[in-house]
Amino acid sequence: MEQHTVTCEDQAITFLLIRKNVKNVNLKVRPDSTIVVSADNKVPYEFIEQLVREKARWILKTRDRFDERRSRQRGLQYISGEITYYLGIKYPLLVLPANNREKVFIDGDDLVLLVQDGSDFTRREKLIKLWYKEQAKTVFHESLERMHSRVAGYGIDKPSITIRAMKTRWGSCSWKKQKITLSTELLKTPQSCIDYVVLHELAHFKHRNHDAAFYIFLSGIMPDWKEQKLYLKSFMDNSS
Repeated sequence: MEQHTVTCEDQAITFLLIRKNVKNVNLKVRPDSTIVVSADNKVPYEFIEQLVREKARWILKTRDRFDERRSRQRGLQYISGEITYYLGIKYPLLVLPANNREKVFIDGDDLVLLVQDGSDFTRREKLIKLWYKEQAKTVFHESLERMHSRVAGYGIDKPSITIRAMKTRWGSCSWKKQKITLSTELLKTPQSCIDYVVLHELAHFKHRNHDAAFYIFLSGIMPDWKEQKLYLKSFMDNSS
Protein backbone atom coordinates (compact mmCIF):
# COMPACT_ATOMS: atom_id res chain seq x y z
CA MET A 1 0.00 0.00 0.00
CA GLU A 2 1.37 3.39 -1.03
CA GLN A 3 0.25 6.93 -0.21
CA HIS A 4 0.37 9.62 -2.87
CA THR A 5 -0.77 13.23 -3.08
CA VAL A 6 -1.72 15.25 -6.14
CA THR A 7 -2.93 18.84 -6.30
CA CYS A 8 -6.09 19.48 -8.32
CA GLU A 9 -8.22 22.62 -8.42
CA ASP A 10 -5.94 24.14 -5.75
CA GLN A 11 -6.74 21.31 -3.34
CA ALA A 12 -4.56 18.43 -2.21
CA ILE A 13 -5.93 14.96 -2.87
CA THR A 14 -4.18 12.27 -0.86
CA PHE A 15 -4.99 8.71 -1.85
CA LEU A 16 -3.95 5.18 -0.99
CA LEU A 17 -2.74 3.06 -3.89
CA ILE A 18 -3.26 -0.67 -3.44
CA ARG A 19 -1.58 -2.94 -5.95
CA LYS A 20 -3.42 -6.21 -6.50
CA ASN A 21 -4.59 -8.54 -9.23
CA VAL A 22 -7.60 -6.68 -10.66
CA LYS A 23 -8.71 -6.19 -14.27
CA ASN A 24 -9.70 -2.55 -13.92
CA VAL A 25 -8.39 0.45 -12.04
CA ASN A 26 -10.89 1.11 -9.23
CA LEU A 27 -11.23 4.44 -7.49
CA LYS A 28 -13.52 5.02 -4.53
CA VAL A 29 -14.06 7.38 -1.62
CA ARG A 30 -14.81 5.59 1.64
CA PRO A 31 -17.30 6.96 4.20
CA ASP A 32 -14.36 8.03 6.37
CA SER A 33 -13.24 10.21 3.39
CA THR A 34 -10.25 7.99 2.64
CA ILE A 35 -9.56 7.90 -1.11
CA VAL A 36 -8.47 4.48 -2.37
CA VAL A 37 -7.23 3.40 -5.79
CA SER A 38 -6.68 -0.28 -6.53
CA ALA A 39 -4.77 -1.30 -9.65
CA ASP A 40 -2.72 -4.13 -11.06
CA ASN A 41 1.07 -3.90 -10.74
CA LYS A 42 1.34 -3.49 -14.52
CA VAL A 43 -0.61 -0.19 -14.53
CA PRO A 44 1.83 2.77 -14.65
CA TYR A 45 1.56 5.29 -11.83
CA GLU A 46 1.25 8.08 -14.41
CA PHE A 47 -2.00 6.54 -15.65
CA ILE A 48 -3.36 6.36 -12.10
CA GLU A 49 -2.41 9.96 -11.35
CA GLN A 50 -4.13 11.12 -14.53
CA LEU A 51 -7.26 9.21 -13.52
CA VAL A 52 -7.28 10.94 -10.12
CA ARG A 53 -6.93 14.32 -11.84
CA GLU A 54 -9.77 13.56 -14.24
CA LYS A 55 -12.02 12.51 -11.34
CA ALA A 56 -10.88 15.36 -9.06
CA ARG A 57 -14.18 17.24 -9.04
CA TRP A 58 -16.16 14.10 -8.17
CA ILE A 59 -13.58 13.07 -5.53
CA LEU A 60 -13.66 16.46 -3.80
CA LYS A 61 -17.46 16.66 -3.90
CA THR A 62 -17.83 13.14 -2.49
CA ARG A 63 -15.19 13.71 0.18
CA ASP A 64 -16.89 16.94 1.27
CA ARG A 65 -20.26 15.18 1.46
CA PHE A 66 -18.86 12.48 3.73
CA ASP A 67 -17.09 15.11 5.87
CA GLU A 68 -20.36 16.99 6.33
CA ARG A 69 -22.26 13.80 7.14
CA ARG A 70 -19.80 12.88 9.89
CA SER A 71 -19.96 16.42 11.24
CA ARG A 72 -23.74 16.18 11.48
CA GLN A 73 -23.56 12.79 13.14
CA ARG A 74 -21.15 14.13 15.75
CA GLY A 75 -23.29 17.18 16.29
CA LEU A 76 -22.04 20.73 16.05
CA GLN A 77 -19.55 21.93 18.63
CA TYR A 78 -20.15 25.52 17.49
CA ILE A 79 -16.56 26.30 16.61
CA SER A 80 -15.17 28.16 13.61
CA GLY A 81 -15.08 26.19 10.39
CA GLU A 82 -18.06 23.93 11.07
CA ILE A 83 -20.73 23.91 8.39
CA THR A 84 -24.32 24.85 9.09
CA TYR A 85 -27.24 25.58 6.78
CA TYR A 86 -29.72 28.39 6.32
CA LEU A 87 -32.42 28.23 3.63
CA GLY A 88 -30.50 25.47 1.85
CA ILE A 89 -27.21 27.38 1.68
CA LYS A 90 -24.06 26.13 3.38
CA TYR A 91 -22.45 28.62 5.76
CA PRO A 92 -19.14 28.08 7.57
CA LEU A 93 -19.48 29.12 11.19
CA LEU A 94 -17.19 31.98 12.23
CA VAL A 95 -16.90 32.39 16.00
CA LEU A 96 -15.50 35.76 17.13
CA PRO A 97 -15.16 37.52 20.51
CA ALA A 98 -17.95 40.00 21.22
CA ASN A 99 -16.91 43.51 22.21
CA ASN A 100 -20.27 44.11 23.87
CA ARG A 101 -23.51 42.45 22.76
CA GLU A 102 -23.51 38.77 21.82
CA LYS A 103 -25.30 38.06 18.56
CA VAL A 104 -25.56 35.88 15.46
CA PHE A 105 -25.77 37.16 11.90
CA ILE A 106 -24.89 36.32 8.29
CA ASP A 107 -21.95 38.23 6.84
CA GLY A 108 -21.27 37.33 3.23
CA ASP A 109 -20.53 33.62 3.10
CA ASP A 110 -20.23 33.16 6.87
CA LEU A 111 -22.63 32.67 9.74
CA VAL A 112 -21.01 34.79 12.42
CA LEU A 113 -21.37 34.07 16.13
CA LEU A 114 -20.18 36.86 18.43
CA VAL A 115 -19.74 35.58 21.98
CA GLN A 116 -17.94 36.71 25.11
CA ASP A 117 -14.51 35.21 25.69
CA GLY A 118 -14.65 31.94 27.58
CA SER A 119 -18.19 31.09 26.50
CA ASP A 120 -18.89 27.39 26.75
CA PHE A 121 -20.63 25.00 24.36
CA THR A 122 -24.02 25.49 26.06
CA ARG A 123 -23.91 29.25 25.61
CA ARG A 124 -22.87 29.05 21.94
CA GLU A 125 -25.54 26.44 21.22
CA LYS A 126 -28.22 28.57 22.89
CA LEU A 127 -27.32 31.66 20.85
CA ILE A 128 -27.42 29.75 17.56
CA LYS A 129 -30.73 28.06 18.36
CA LEU A 130 -32.30 31.36 19.42
CA TRP A 131 -31.16 32.92 16.15
CA TYR A 132 -32.75 30.11 14.13
CA LYS A 133 -35.98 30.43 16.06
CA GLU A 134 -36.12 34.20 15.48
CA GLN A 135 -35.52 33.76 11.75
CA ALA A 136 -38.14 31.02 11.65
CA LYS A 137 -40.83 33.38 12.95
CA THR A 138 -40.46 35.54 9.86
CA VAL A 139 -39.69 32.89 7.25
CA PHE A 140 -42.41 30.45 8.33
CA HIS A 141 -45.12 33.10 8.59
CA GLU A 142 -44.25 34.47 5.16
CA SER A 143 -44.46 30.94 3.77
CA LEU A 144 -47.85 30.45 5.44
CA GLU A 145 -49.15 33.64 3.82
CA ARG A 146 -48.01 32.45 0.37
CA MET A 147 -49.30 28.90 0.70
CA HIS A 148 -52.59 29.82 2.32
CA SER A 149 -53.36 32.22 -0.52
CA ARG A 150 -53.29 29.16 -2.81
CA VAL A 151 -55.74 27.11 -0.76
CA ALA A 152 -58.03 29.75 0.74
CA GLY A 153 -60.50 29.21 -2.08
CA TYR A 154 -60.99 25.62 -0.92
CA GLY A 155 -62.48 26.68 2.40
CA ILE A 156 -59.29 26.24 4.42
CA ASP A 157 -58.93 28.81 7.19
CA LYS A 158 -55.49 30.15 7.95
CA PRO A 159 -54.11 28.38 11.04
CA SER A 160 -51.64 29.67 13.60
CA ILE A 161 -48.01 28.49 13.67
CA THR A 162 -46.07 26.96 16.53
CA ILE A 163 -42.30 26.65 16.16
CA ARG A 164 -40.47 23.82 17.91
CA ALA A 165 -37.16 21.99 17.73
CA MET A 166 -38.07 18.58 16.27
CA LYS A 167 -35.49 16.07 15.08
CA THR A 168 -37.70 13.46 13.43
CA ARG A 169 -40.53 15.50 11.89
CA TRP A 170 -40.62 18.57 9.70
CA GLY A 171 -44.13 19.54 10.69
CA SER A 172 -47.52 18.48 12.02
CA CYS A 173 -51.01 19.89 12.27
CA SER A 174 -53.88 19.98 14.76
CA TRP A 175 -57.39 20.30 13.34
CA LYS A 176 -59.01 20.95 16.69
CA LYS A 177 -56.60 23.71 17.69
CA GLN A 178 -56.43 25.06 14.13
CA LYS A 179 -52.62 25.24 14.12
CA ILE A 180 -49.59 23.75 12.44
CA THR A 181 -46.28 23.05 14.14
CA LEU A 182 -43.01 23.45 12.22
CA SER A 183 -39.51 22.33 13.15
CA THR A 184 -36.70 24.87 13.40
CA GLU A 185 -34.60 22.30 11.48
CA LEU A 186 -36.77 23.08 8.46
CA LEU A 187 -35.14 26.52 8.31
CA LYS A 188 -31.94 24.81 7.12
CA THR A 189 -33.64 23.63 3.92
CA PRO A 190 -34.48 25.65 0.77
CA GLN A 191 -37.49 27.93 0.71
CA SER A 192 -39.25 25.60 -1.74
CA CYS A 193 -39.05 22.80 0.84
CA ILE A 194 -40.46 25.03 3.57
CA ASP A 195 -43.36 25.96 1.29
CA TYR A 196 -43.98 22.26 0.56
CA VAL A 197 -44.16 21.33 4.26
CA VAL A 198 -46.48 24.25 5.01
CA LEU A 199 -48.71 23.33 2.07
CA HIS A 200 -48.67 19.68 3.13
CA GLU A 201 -49.96 20.58 6.57
CA LEU A 202 -52.55 22.98 5.16
CA ALA A 203 -53.81 20.21 2.85
CA HIS A 204 -54.57 18.10 5.91
CA PHE A 205 -57.25 20.59 6.95
CA LYS A 206 -59.17 19.43 3.87
CA HIS A 207 -57.97 15.82 3.56
CA ARG A 208 -56.95 14.35 6.89
CA ASN A 209 -55.44 11.13 5.57
CA HIS A 210 -52.68 10.46 3.08
CA ASP A 211 -55.11 9.02 0.60
CA ALA A 212 -55.43 9.52 -3.16
CA ALA A 213 -57.57 12.62 -2.72
CA PHE A 214 -54.88 14.21 -0.53
CA TYR A 215 -52.15 13.75 -3.13
CA ILE A 216 -54.37 14.83 -6.01
CA PHE A 217 -55.09 18.03 -4.09
CA LEU A 218 -51.39 18.53 -3.29
CA SER A 219 -50.35 17.97 -6.91
CA GLY A 220 -52.89 20.47 -8.12
CA ILE A 221 -51.38 23.19 -5.93
CA MET A 222 -47.68 22.21 -6.14
CA PRO A 223 -46.91 19.91 -9.10
CA ASP A 224 -43.24 19.43 -8.07
CA TRP A 225 -43.95 18.47 -4.44
CA LYS A 226 -42.24 15.08 -4.92
CA GLU A 227 -38.93 16.81 -5.66
CA GLN A 228 -39.19 18.77 -2.42
CA LYS A 229 -40.05 15.61 -0.48
CA LEU A 230 -37.03 13.77 -1.91
CA TYR A 231 -34.72 16.64 -0.99
CA LEU A 232 -36.04 16.64 2.59
CA LYS A 233 -35.58 12.86 2.86
CA SER A 234 -32.00 13.15 1.64
CA PHE A 235 -31.32 16.02 4.04
CA MET A 236 -32.79 14.07 6.95
CA ASP A 237 -30.88 10.90 6.07
CA ASN A 238 -27.59 12.76 5.91
CA SER A 239 -28.30 14.42 9.24
CA SER A 240 -28.96 11.19 11.11
